[in-house]
Amino acid sequence: MTAPPRAPETVRADVVVVGAGTAGTQAALQLARTGRSVVLVDRRPAGQGGARWCNGVVAWQFARAGLAPPQRPELRADGGPVHLLSPSRAHRVRIDDSPIAEADMRLLGQRLWSDAEAAGVDLRWGVRGIRVHVEWGRPRAITGSVDGEEVRFEAALFVDASGRTGVLRDAVPALAAWCPPAQPADLCSAQHLILEVDDADGARRFLKEVEAEPGEAVDHLGLAGGYSVAVIRVEESLEEVSVLVGTLAEGGHGSGPDLMRRIRHEHPWMGRSVFGGGALIPLRRTYDRLAVPGLALVGDAGAQVMAVHGSGIGFGLIAGKVLAEATAGHVDPGSPEAMWAYQARYLREFGPILGAYDAFRRMSVALGSDGVERLFASGVFGPSLIEPGLHQRLGSPPAHELAGHARALLADRALAAVVVPALVRAGASQLLYRAYPTRPSERALRTWSRLAGVVLGA
Repeated sequence: MTAPPRAPETVRADVVVVGAGTAGTQAALQLARTGRSVVLVDRRPAGQGGARWCNGVVAWQFARAGLAPPQRPELRADGGPVHLLSPSRAHRVRIDDSPIAEADMRLLGQRLWSDAEAAGVDLRWGVRGIRVHVEWGRPRAITGSVDGEEVRFEAALFVDASGRTGVLRDAVPALAAWCPPAQPADLCSAQHLILEVDDADGARRFLKEVEAEPGEAVDHLGLAGGYSVAVIRVEESLEEVSVLVGTLAEGGHGSGPDLMRRIRHEHPWMGRSVFGGGALIPLRRTYDRLAVPGLALVGDAGAQVMAVHGSGIGFGLIAGKVLAEATAGHVDPGSPEAMWAYQARYLREFGPILGAYDAFRRMSVALGSDGVERLFASGVFGPSLIEPGLHQRLGSPPAHELAGHARALLADRALAAVVVPALVRAGASQLLYRAYPTRPSERALRTWSRLAGVVLGA
């Protein structure tokens, strides 16, 4: 006689977070600290969630996220000078004190997992084949397979931190309609590797050629289209080198791995890979809607990325903190009021930054490599324009520089035709997001979204 099918294990919690990368683990940690029972699930084996390479981070974002900034060995490099080179290397800009620190995402992930477990988060690894169960438009449960056995997770709030694929997001029609997948033109193909230095003299020759010292970052812009970069930082020991590359994923200029192979070929003093990895990063402006009853998006699932250079770590960490703040006073953390409070708080505070720098990202794409070269040559692309982007904050050139920038743009009308609209959109972004509706209203949100599409672009 055949045994009846085994009933799935049922796990109940206030919150279930899908995706144990930095954004998801941070969301689970911060929600647990407000007294919620939280389960964190990931499809990968234990300890393998999230990015396995290094990323640039800035201290203020950790402070806003309620986290201590990275310390060594999690911190591999802490600011210092950065050299930005034009595509031909004929022009350069030096920033003496960059705020960007290089953090090892593997160690940051371990810290967050440890803190989350200490806060009472139930980590469940190896949960595959997730299916979403929606009732009356609201997710009520997800099921997945662990070692061939089905597990059902029920919660009042689900958090999608599964990355750009949006495993939960795309399964809930009310949110999927607002969150179209990023197209190849809005994806960055990025790769970061820590490499051994096989020839220290070769590394020294490179540093001398670019007028840099060991430990300083050299950013070569526009190598493969207007939106592309290769960042090389030779360690002070001359034993290792950090190499970050990125380009659009649309195929016109190859991929991140293609650009990495090019860089390694051009610099034979670079040796074997120590560790690293890559990903496709969504660059589009963050979604106009980040939540519906029972479901919130954090990290790449919500396109919470600094589009001008593809960094999503800091704004993804902040999202978890804002989500915890917005839901703390609600009996039902997934209620319509709580979810609206989350997206309104996040977008009103950080939408101006993300919207403005998406305008600059599209500007760089439109310029192409030749336009980036002319932007360097014009003098417009100087420290006062670059430094706010490194800090991932809003900023503008001082008044005494504006006349010179205007003359430079008037002298190159083709350049001005791309740069000026981007500057206007960046300024408009600040006003637009501060008008994001604070109270639940589908009509108000649709009106706002249509206006955003006109002002900032689709």
